[in-house]
Amino acid sequence: EAVRHREALANMVLDTAPEAMLVIDSSGRIVRANRHAHSVFGYEPGSLPGKDVELLVPEQFRAIHRDWRRSFLAEPPSGPYAIPREIAARHSDGTSFPASVSVGTARMGDETFVIISIQDLTARKAAEAASRLHAEVFHHASEGIVVADANGLIVSVNPAFTRITGYESHEVVGKNPRLLASGRQSREFYRTMWSTLHALGSWSGEIWNRNKWGVTYPEWLSISVVKSPDGRISHYVGIFLDISLMKRQEEALHRQAHHDALTGLPNRVLLADRMEQAIEQTRRANKLMAVAYIDLDGFKPVNDRFGHHAGDTLLVELSRRMADTLRGGDTVARLGGDEFVVILQNLADAGECEVALSRLLNEISRPVFLDEAIGSAEVTASIGVSLYPLDNSDPDTLLRHADQAMYLAKEMGRSRYCLWDPDFNRRGLARRGAENEIWAALRDSQFVLFYQPKVNMRHGTLVGAEALIRWNHPDRGLLSPAAFLPLIEDAELEAELGEWVIRTSLAQISRWSAEGNAVPVSVNIAAGHLLRPDFADRLKVLLAEFPHVPPRMLQIEVIETAALEDINQARQTLEACQSLGVGGALDDFGTGYSSLTYLRHLPIDTLKIDQSFIRDLHNNAEDLTIVKGVVILAAGLGRDVLAEGIEKAEHGEVLLSIGCELGQGYRIAPPLPADQFLGWLKTWQPDPSWGKCN
Repeated sequence: EAVRHREALANMVLDTAPEAMLVIDSSGRIVRANRHAHSVFGYEPGSLPGKDVELLVPEQFRAIHRDWRRSFLAEPPSGPYAIPREIAARHSDGTSFPASVSVGTARMGDETFVIISIQDLTARKAAEAASRLHAEVFHHASEGIVVADANGLIVSVNPAFTRITGYESHEVVGKNPRLLASGRQSREFYRTMWSTLHALGSWSGEIWNRNKWGVTYPEWLSISVVKSPDGRISHYVGIFLDISLMKRQEEALHRQAHHDALTGLPNRVLLADRMEQAIEQTRRANKLMAVAYIDLDGFKPVNDRFGHHAGDTLLVELSRRMADTLRGGDTVARLGGDEFVVILQNLADAGECEVALSRLLNEISRPVFLDEAIGSAEVTASIGVSLYPLDNSDPDTLLRHADQAMYLAKEMGRSRYCLWDPDFNRRGLARRGAENEIWAALRDSQFVLFYQPKVNMRHGTLVGAEALIRWNHPDRGLLSPAAFLPLIEDAELEAELGEWVIRTSLAQISRWSAEGNAVPVSVNIAAGHLLRPDFADRLKVLLAEFPHVPPRMLQIEVIETAALEDINQARQTLEACQSLGVGGALDDFGTGYSSLTYLRHLPIDTLKIDQSFIRDLHNNAEDLTIVKGVVILAAGLGRDVLAEGIEKAEHGEVLLSIGCELGQGYRIAPPLPADQFLGWLKTWQPDPSWGKCN
């Protein structure tokens, strides 16, 4: 009974052991194996006894086992004997796994048994490998790493922390990371940081810290919360990177960003620096320097018609041409859009500057090939120039003076240059004085409208009249539009005067209608007025003031070049006018781009052929060809065509012969005061020769 009790106790000890336990006889066969042994080696319970132990261990174990057997059996130890070994054990499926082996002996009667204790090291080896990997990452990471406990005290730092901050591990362990604070961040910053960290479990952002030597530096810091299995915070892990170099690179790139992205030309920042240098060099060399402000004429229509890609191609090519035209020491910069500035240095005199400007104008005006689908486009330039030290100003003032001169070049007809001189200021004052005088004239009713008839030359009938403004000046007499309209171009007064013309024309239509005469009237609208966003709304208000005047009795005349300044806005405005019942005419046709695309998009009723093509129509074959083309074009597009400037009977004869019946000019009638218009109408007869034209 005692023997059975001891055996049961031995079995219980064997089966409850945490290791795999094997009892091996002197022949190497397994006589006992606990449950854990079957599980570790992958065998069914009870299947290991009787098997050779070499099934469970690799080749290397055989020699070890022979040594053990020889040692144990020849001279059995007097007490417990263990030899811990690490081997590669073999699983039932043939795969191996790392194991730790302890060996002892037990004697029962005359027989000695070997007792083997085997522990599977797979999980421990994996954990050790992971631990080594983490340690290597921690040690070799280029980012600084700091680990703090739940109280925020530093537990560990890596070598990168020391490299970045200058603090050795023993100098910071046990201390709060606030010893690195630079003082640049406010308390509110840290409150927000900790609030975010505890709410989300992590925080990252840019922060300034101070190293051991007192130098502040920017870093990108990421902090994460580490929690224990029960959900409590156990540690904080901070990973940071010194971004001082990145900051310096950003600043360097910012300093170096002095060139226009599209054209590669210097931008406004670099231009300012170049101007400072050029002024100093000009002063030392006792020479002249020119600052030329360049604005492209007609760039916007190209951009609107063909798209920004075409516009960019045009700008790049013109930039290249301008750069190639200049000498080595000169500069061309792009301010933005279609505006450029050229600095010409070491000029002997103003004449040398004018030669260079002429070359620029010629290069810019040459056609630019855009692509196979579009073909080529042409633009010109208006250039304003200030000369240093004749204009002894600072760079900003020189540039402003050149800009003012450029606008004067545009007023003078574009595609030219204009030199700034001190008279510009006086002219500006004079212009402002003229504007004030015109305001007063409008208030005092000094403006009047004359009406020039428009007729059908073949049938001898009136088709309408064009309203033409005159200024009945108290001192200078009756002034034509050319004497005062240029003074208010793009000014608020331009729209005010335009609305006065529309209102006065509607009132005249109403009076003529009351007398039994239906006379449609067309009014000329300036580009700045037409392109105002509220033009159509204001026109609607004016029409409402004369409810008895059908809107179709009014027609808006727009100069071709004015309509093309902003083709999209012009189209929208004219469409809005058309929806009100007001027609549209394109004046001075042929003097601008005369594009089929523009005509197709603009909602107009009438093309008015410019008088420059009519003047020598009967003698000039080229003019005749152009006018014929316009007549055919108008017919194809379903537009009426009217010829301006008919001053001779021959003009009417030629026009009628090519199918143009509508005309206007001094051979028909000059602009007439309103009170003389109906009298002329009663007596007017077309030239007899016109009735003979088929």
